[in-house]
Amino acid sequence: MLRHNSRIVRLSLEWNNLGLHPESFGSFCGALVKNSCVQYLDLRSNQLGGEAASALAQVLMRNCSLLSLDLRWNTLGVAGGKTLLEGLRNNRTLTLLNLIGNSITNDIISTIDNQISKNKLLSLKEREYIGQTTLLKEQLERQEQHSSQQVKQLEDNLAQRDKALNKTIQEGEFQTGKLQEELSSKSLELVALRTKYELITSALHLNQERVSVLEERNCTLQEDLKSSQESATLEKSKLKEALDSARAQHSEEVHALHTTITQLQTKIGELTAESEKQKQQTFDLKETTCSLQAEIKGLKMECDALRSKEQTKHKEMMKNVEKQHSAEVHQLKMDHQQVETEMRGKLASIEAWKAEAQAEVASLQVQLSTERSSSQAQLLSLKKHLKAEHFAVVRGLEEQLQMMEESRGDAEERLRSQVAANSALRATNTKLSSHIHALNNDITELQAKVESREGEVKVAEKRIREEFSAQIEDLQQECKQIPKLNSIISEQKRLITDLEHESDLHKREAKLKEEEMKKVREDEARRVAMLHSAFVSYFNSSPGSPSKLN
Repeated sequence: MLRHNSRIVRLSLEWNNLGLHPESFGSFCGALVKNSCVQYLDLRSNQLGGEAASALAQVLMRNCSLLSLDLRWNTLGVAGGKTLLEGLRNNRTLTLLNLIGNSITNDIISTIDNQISKNKLLSLKEREYIGQTTLLKEQLERQEQHSSQQVKQLEDNLAQRDKALNKTIQEGEFQTGKLQEELSSKSLELVALRTKYELITSALHLNQERVSVLEERNCTLQEDLKSSQESATLEKSKLKEALDSARAQHSEEVHALHTTITQLQTKIGELTAESEKQKQQTFDLKETTCSLQAEIKGLKMECDALRSKEQTKHKEMMKNVEKQHSAEVHQLKMDHQQVETEMRGKLASIEAWKAEAQAEVASLQVQLSTERSSSQAQLLSLKKHLKAEHFAVVRGLEEQLQMMEESRGDAEERLRSQVAANSALRATNTKLSSHIHALNNDITELQAKVESREGEVKVAEKRIREEFSAQIEDLQQECKQIPKLNSIISEQKRLITDLEHESDLHKREAKLKEEEMKKVREDEARRVAMLHSAFVSYFNSSPGSPSKLN
């Protein structure tokens, strides 16, 4: 029953005379050797002798659960005490052995007490070791819970950042849509302005054609005036005054038209430059959103990898806690260094992006300055060209006056026709001036719209920069928390190293004790063999040995 029972812890068999039946007692001890539940055994007053002592010595050598053994008031004697001592030298669990009333000498009892005290110390150390291992397991579980909570917090922070970035991306897409719509509207306005410019140029061509017609008429008049030089001398002063006024008005109108044309050209160039700027800004925003999405995906993949690593670590730690302390500490170091390097790389990339944005702004400012300088140079060249044309026209008119002074004839009717033609030209010029005024108003409205849009773009850029600065501050705060985590990890490493050192010491002590036990077992085996041979020789040499054995 003892071989298969796993519930009996305390067994009391006092006053049963078990020593009178050595074979049954031997089978009882064989069952005790295989049992691992009985911890307290009471065998008082059972007339146990030398054979029972040898059987109990075998139990003590091979049983690992027995803690207390009561052998009071038996007949073990000195030989039985020695055999029990030999069995105790290979035992590490028995902490209480009572041998009162067995006629054993004090030397053997003192050695037995020393061995039992050693067993007590070993049991205490084993309990301490078990307690330390349980504490280590609890600390590891707490650390795993803390790490899982940190991973969850990181996932929540990443989810919040994803939401914020998605919002910013949606806002940027909405703003890009608005910018594209405004660019399309501005392109339409530019097309309209170009059509108006073409109309103005066509009107200027018509005016030039009319001027050429007038010049032809002047040529005919000169031919007629040659025949009427005498009458022209009287009206020379009147003609000079009329021609001076007409010349001044014509030069002023031409100058005004050229100035309006140059203004329109400069405004068209500015509008095209602003549209290109807005297109570049939309392209930059798209590139930044794409890079941010790629970084978010990379962070998600890193979080998933960290989660899988933490799960595998947890499983391995629960399987073999004592074997894998060093491996887990190394893995934590590597993960921590990887996270630090990743965070530093992200901060460096953000700073590089900021530097690139500043460089782009500086390049745009340089381009604006170059464009302004080129436009100013074009204006100067146009002014020079207009001055040259003006001087050429003045010279032509002066030559015509000289020719008119030499001419003669009656030219009053023709002059009246010229005055009518000039009035028609003035009317057309007034219409053109009104049209140009309307164009100027449209251009001012467009400039106001462009300035308002630039203000909105600046506000959006400022908001995006503030968001990026807030994200950078959050990352810096997380980097500031890294030294605290390093200190915690160093403390845990120190505790783990201390515990590993203690466990190594315990293992060394256990190895030394196992070596001692091996030596003791070898000595006991030799002694048992010698006693068995002596016992067999003694019984063989005695005359009535078979009857005594029965």
